[in-house]
Amino acid sequence: MRLVDAYLKRPHLVSSLVLLAAVVGFVGYRRMSVNLFPDSERPKVAVVSVYPGASAEDVEAEVTRPIEKDLSSIEHVRLVTSVSKDEVSAVTVEFEYSEALSTAATDVANGLEKIRAQLPDGLRPPMIFKVSSATPAVMTLALRPRTGSPLDLSMVRQLADNPIKERLLQLPAVANVEVFGAHEPVIRVDLDRDALERYHLTPLDVRAAMVAFNANQPVGLLITGESQFLLKRMGQFQRVSDVARIPIAQREGGDVHLADVAKVYRSVLEPQSAYHGDGTPAIAVNIQRATTGVALETIADVARALPGLEQAYPDIVFSIPDTQGDLIRLSVGNMLGALRDALIMTVLVIFLFLADLRGMTLAAIAIPFTYLLTFAVMWLIGYEFDMVTLTAVIVAVGMLLDDAIVVIENIERHYHERGRDIHDAVVGGTEEVMLAIFSGTYATVMVLVPIIFIGGFVQTVLRPLSVSLTIALIASYVVSVTVIPLLAPYVLRRDGSNGRNRFERLVSRFDRFVMDPVREFYVRLTGTALKHRALFLVAGGGLLAASARPRGLVGRGPMAPPDSGLTKGGVASGAHNTRAGPRGRVAPSVEGPPARPAHARNGPACQHRPGAAFTEDVEVPPDRRPDLAGLVDRPLPQRAVTAVGRHAAVRGEPAAVVRDPGLLDVGLGRRREGRSVAAPGRQFVVLRHRVLPPPFRHT
Repeated sequence: MRLVDAYLKRPHLVSSLVLLAAVVGFVGYRRMSVNLFPDSERPKVAVVSVYPGASAEDVEAEVTRPIEKDLSSIEHVRLVTSVSKDEVSAVTVEFEYSEALSTAATDVANGLEKIRAQLPDGLRPPMIFKVSSATPAVMTLALRPRTGSPLDLSMVRQLADNPIKERLLQLPAVANVEVFGAHEPVIRVDLDRDALERYHLTPLDVRAAMVAFNANQPVGLLITGESQFLLKRMGQFQRVSDVARIPIAQREGGDVHLADVAKVYRSVLEPQSAYHGDGTPAIAVNIQRATTGVALETIADVARALPGLEQAYPDIVFSIPDTQGDLIRLSVGNMLGALRDALIMTVLVIFLFLADLRGMTLAAIAIPFTYLLTFAVMWLIGYEFDMVTLTAVIVAVGMLLDDAIVVIENIERHYHERGRDIHDAVVGGTEEVMLAIFSGTYATVMVLVPIIFIGGFVQTVLRPLSVSLTIALIASYVVSVTVIPLLAPYVLRRDGSNGRNRFERLVSRFDRFVMDPVREFYVRLTGTALKHRALFLVAGGGLLAASARPRGLVGRGPMAPPDSGLTKGGVASGAHNTRAGPRGRVAPSVEGPPARPAHARNGPACQHRPGAAFTEDVEVPPDRRPDLAGLVDRPLPQRAVTAVGRHAAVRGEPAAVVRDPGLLDVGLGRRREGRSVAAPGRQFVVLRHRVLPPPFRHT
């Protein structure tokens, strides 16, 4: 029994299988995740080390080089780069695609553990950050106090750093939350030199007392006959008044408290960044997705949580000045619109050439079945809709109908020209071309297979395109030999006359007046080429050689930058520039490109959308407190308690430093984290506790 005849005699079985696949495809179309571009970044791990008090040369020799040598020996490492600055070392390790990001981070951590003894004693524990396509924020929230509310930006920053951040991290699709934008609340202590001399105290005594009291310490376990009591001393600061009541020393007249020798008040940390949202200063909250997460799902989760946050904090205005969702929806929407237009044009062109409404209808029916089968397989293998896979779907439009048109034309030839029964025409016409169209489909698929396994960046980016296109081609062949033969007896059969109707005859004139002249021109051109073969071969070889000329590759990346609607700018400046009044010099207005001051850090530090938001990261000169702003793509939030005393001092007195393993720094003179500046007539003591979160980013 012939194959086509066998399954055409069981139409219900074939129809049920095709409909089942179509239903799965529809479900997959609805549930497939949507993204802008597939994750194509190689796994990267960044190691950031802070060596307080060290110059850039010392950091390079004692920290960066040992770390580079060890990490470069790890398996599957492709590239190791480093940046050494005063007190800061940043080493980035790039791995091959075959290495998982989590495995790469573990290998880096193990490598650092091996060389820990070779690193200097004063080095703080290196921080390891995973860098991937999920590192850029998918959404930025701008928080500002509502007009008339008792809150200021420092209070909003404190709420954003604690309860608001914790609630956002509880969302399933949110992997990390970063808060920046200056206005970090601190407790500032201004020491009175005369009072210190009266009680025979020094700034170091103040520092030691504050360190000892700003913590809850266990005292012991009290066991009675029936109960046990765990005792601890409550010393952690809860209010500003708690800091003022710290006992500094004991004298004959009683305890000396901090309020007796200093003025204690709430203030803000020296700003290292600035953020403006919708034209006004605000606190920024960046939302990051998981490495395997979907940006739109993360954005949707945060959007659903915003009403609850607004209700819980009525004195804070929440806004969304920047989100990837708009760009993703716009890009994917444009691609889907292009697919719709391509389908309509394809069907119209088929009708224009066939001049047969029934044949056009049958070919048009094959398109949705082919795409539904394609979506079903893409969903089952874990693919998503992005610019690459949608490009494959659009490119496949014209190729998908090749098999169907060949089958339809051959069935019509058997039915109309040979006058066979419709069933015999369907069976004979399909079997006659089945092997031929399979050969064409097979040849096209074989062209795409090498791209799937080519390796490297090309494979990572183009594999989804090749696989999607291969699935669509196979699905088109299956539809052309199953769905077309099943529906052909009902669609192609004509009642009464086999002739065309008036509209079809009108359209058929296109073939007579357009296609016939084109066909005749091609025949004449072919005849001329056969008569002058040498001339045409030389001309063809010349065109091939001209087209094969390699293009210049210097300055070109593997992918052209997309038209995302974002304007990024950076200004490089000398390290001698100061940061006087940065908040007033960030930008006069967000309605135009923000004016960057001369002290702005290197790199693309500004992302500006007209009327929306921009950020600025400031690089602290070497004679001021260094930060990681020059190495990362956003400011790093800090937790700090700073005590600064202003007193007359001996002119030219050198700075004295006592460094504590608990990340507490004290300096005499104007000092910021191991950097002293001559301050004639003044004496400063700085107490700072700095915690660095992991917002390391590359652009």
